[in-house]
Amino acid sequence: MTSPPLRRAAAAALLSGLPLLATAAGPAGAPAAGPAGFEAVVRDFARSQHFRGVVLVADHGKPVYRRAFGLASEEWRQPNRVDTRFRIASLTKTFTAVLVMQAVEAGRLQLDAPLARWLPAYAERPFAAVTVDELLTYASGLSDHDQNDGMRPYQQPLDAAAFVEREAGGPLQSPPASRFAYKNVDYRLLEQLLEAVEGKPFATLVDARIVKPLGLRDTAMLASGDLVPRLASAYVVDADTAPGVLRADPPYFPESFGAAGAMRSTVDDLLRFDSALREHRLLNRQSTDTMLRAHEALGYVAYGFWTYPCSVAGRDTRCAERQGAIQGSNALWLRDLDHGRSFIVLSNSNEADLQKLKALLTDVP
Repeated sequence: MTSPPLRRAAAAALLSGLPLLATAAGPAGAPAAGPAGFEAVVRDFARSQHFRGVVLVADHGKPVYRRAFGLASEEWRQPNRVDTRFRIASLTKTFTAVLVMQAVEAGRLQLDAPLARWLPAYAERPFAAVTVDELLTYASGLSDHDQNDGMRPYQQPLDAAAFVEREAGGPLQSPPASRFAYKNVDYRLLEQLLEAVEGKPFATLVDARIVKPLGLRDTAMLASGDLVPRLASAYVVDADTAPGVLRADPPYFPESFGAAGAMRSTVDDLLRFDSALREHRLLNRQSTDTMLRAHEALGYVAYGFWTYPCSVAGRDTRCAERQGAIQGSNALWLRDLDHGRSFIVLSNSNEADLQKLKALLTDVP
């Protein structure tokens, strides 16, 4: 039985694209165990849902299932491979949260301090007193206009300051910490904070603090005009206006997502990132616990994840989940915090419902 906060969070998730906190029932009958079970459910899902992308399942950092499906390029009929690079959309926010917590560990940021302490240019703005914690949990009170304006904010190149000017120019929509409202502007403000306290561009921080220490060869920030080998093209189906018709992603500037959604990666690089978090190689145990602490009153949001009670392989446990979606680029990362199983799904189409795939995967023993 889902608790009332979970029911409210699940209802909101349906509208916002955020994680559905209660996993759905698996298929009738007990699924096969292990790699054979994953192959059976993913193969059937890929066929029925037109899934294209890569699925990886790991136990304690060791892959137990990894397979690619569909085409990376529809035009060239090039198949996805397990090392195909994908745009990971809002999975970028988890990298951002780690960088913030590293700065907190070093004493350069404080979670309960107002952002104007480090960004004095905003001292007279309505959001001057918003704290780092409130930005990390989408509780700043700023307008969620960037979630209701389609791709318009991203059809011109905007750095963090320009994006904030465009999206945070009006009054607060609610008092800080009073309610959850998902939006990218909170994480673009965090981008500005990190650049102010560290004195380096955000892309440099990602590379120096996470990518290079972990040896992530396929992970980086994206910008328009980049030529990226092995990067999957993304495709969309508009179920309302042209059901079943696959089209290329409409153009946009990935750099306008910045710290909120501009990265690309592979399933193997994300597994290395997952393992580093689990093994406290990027953050100490106290910082990791702080990052993963669920704010139940805000829909179980944590820093860079949602953390909630769940069931994986028939066991009650705690899950940390992160989703990402920008047009045809869709991603799902689910971590069983108590038993060490991780699920990473990267897709270059919006045809398949990754929440349904999550339910199938987590039902496999």
